[in-house]
Amino acid sequence: MDLRGIRKEVDSLHHIEENLNKFQNNWIKPIKKNSNKHLPFMKNLNQDSKKELHNKILNLKSTFEEIKSSQIINDKLKHYAKYLIELKLTTFNEDQHKSKIITNQLLNDDFMNFKNTLTQIKALEGNVEHLQQQYHEVNDLLHKHLSLEEAVFFMEIPHLKYLHNLLQITKNHKVISRNIGTNMIALIKETQFKKHKRR
Repeated sequence: MDLRGIRKEVDSLHHIEENLNKFQNNWIKPIKKNSNKHLPFMKNLNQDSKKELHNKILNLKSTFEEIKSSQIINDKLKHYAKYLIELKLTTFNEDQHKSKIITNQLLNDDFMNFKNTLTQIKALEGNVEHLQQQYHEVNDLLHKHLSLEEAVFFMEIPHLKYLHNLLQITKNHKVISRNIGTNMIALIKETQFKKHKRR
């Protein structure tokens, strides 16, 4: 994928926090007296089932927080796409000084270090997979207590759509980061080659 393609892919990424918020708003919330008004059948569940569902959802709190904070990955990928274009221009213009600054930023900066971003992408993927697993467990537990009409009503609410969006984001992150890495290596090598050629 060329740099323009990477930029286009990065710009089209779904917003992580926004999708997670919509997922949480449409799915089951921790069970309290006035929660889950959008799911009228919840009040008909027995106390043991409510408690089990409540605990499973509460156990996702840290997963939700970690996914929410992962929006930074999208922001970093946008910066990388911009830096790669700048690196391409500095390589073309044979501006060794600026090229060195950009390369250092991409490889060694505490915040923008590409290796750290790859670790964050892997962590997000693990968190979203954990959420998906818990989602299915909670839904299976809930479906045991619902009538067919209630189950259909529950599955028509778009929570699954937002979970799919989150899963797609993690897949897109992997593809985009692989393309960024490939282009980054090629541009750094090209810069190094031109530097040695000039000597």
